Amino acid sequence: MLSAEPVSPSRFAAMMASLGPWPGQGVPVAVAVSGGADSMALAILARQWRHDVVALVVDHGLRAESRSEAEQTLTRLSMLGIPAHLLALTGLARGPRMAERARRMRYQALFAACREIGALDLLVAHHAGDQAETVMMRRRAASGDDGLAAMAAAIPVADVRIVRPLLGIAKAALYATVRAAGVAWVEDPSNHDLRTERARARLALAHDGGRGARLLATAWHAGAGRMARDGADARWLAAHARFHCGGWVVLPTALAPARLLSALIGVVGGRDYPPGREAVERLAHAPRPATLAGAAIIPWRDGQWIIAREESALAPPMPARAGDAWDRRFVLRARSLPSGWTMGAAGAVASWWPPGRSRSIWPARVLRTLPALWHDGRVMAVPHMGLRMLDCVADAVFVNQPPHPVLPGAMFYAADDGPSDPLS
Repeated sequence: MLSAEPVSPSRFAAMMASLGPWPGQGVPVAVAVSGGADSMALAILARQWRHDVVALVVDHGLRAESRSEAEQTLTRLSMLGIPAHLLALTGLARGPRMAERARRMRYQALFAACREIGALDLLVAHHAGDQAETVMMRRRAASGDDGLAAMAAAIPVADVRIVRPLLGIAKAALYATVRAAGVAWVEDPSNHDLRTERARARLALAHDGGRGARLLATAWHAGAGRMARDGADARWLAAHARFHCGGWVVLPTALAPARLLSALIGVVGGRDYPPGREAVERLAHAPRPATLAGAAIIPWRDGQWIIAREESALAPPMPARAGDAWDRRFVLRARSLPSGWTMGAAGAVASWWPPGRSRSIWPARVLRTLPALWHDGRVMAVPHMGLRMLDCVADAVFVNQPPHPVLPGAMFYAADDGPSDPLS
């Protein structure tokens, strides 16, 4: 039975120690705060744990009260001595897949804010109740062993690590923690909207407390199995896979086990979710040229295979601004850029430019997917090939940062479907 007593600072510090190592003082740790009881409790505990904590408050703008609630939350955080930043989402409209779109935009805003303040870790307040609900939903969806492992306590995403220190803490204990600190919170009515699957799961668990404990035990057992599989996968990748900074992967004759092949395709394609399981299993069993989920499986020399980006699925050109990402995978780094430039696929020019250059060992269809800088209809630089027309872009590079790493398997359980407090 999980305790309903307030979480003590010493207990929280012990939990955080188990999730380390943590950066030294001076490197902030970010906390996602919606203003609800769960995230306010996390902010209180994090501030007691270390001083250089920064709260990130997202205003999704989907309810008329959201801005005033966000500002109220900023005031409460200030009274706790916690510096906070308000992140306002723009362009989020109601319509199909709204929850998924809102979740993605929140994460993008939070990760961008982490990079801006120099935070390497983002704490989020998913707790034991959220974990039980997630297992229930994934069991209904027949998600398999990885799905039943539910939310991971820590998972790296691009250049930020998401950390969930409260997965073993009951919601009642978080309410008690906030009350003990004398802090108020915001109640989001959408958390009780029975039109959502999570709210229905929450209601079902409220009527059967023992079921929640059993689901948590399932999650911990499945999580241990997932960690063992992740370790085996890491050893296989180290022995067999070659990752190219241009965004493709070289694999041996046998391609890769289906679980790994799915994750690799997702990373190369810049997707949040894995490709269809049956299609991946067929490819793993009988390798052949194919396109799947934005990636192309290409035969190469000596019987090896290349998993590269599918040309027809590449993102269109966009303004070239330092820090922005093209095709959800390549972040442009540059000290300065001339105005009016764009970034997009290198295209056919990568196969021959400049004239007289020795032929690349890589297939032309792979080189054409490389990110490039364009101006006035001309390619001005393909940094991965060392090709630059002007000195003003001598320092420009594209860093390959797909939405999720191959391991520890974010592709398999990226849809953590947490409630609106703090991330839905």
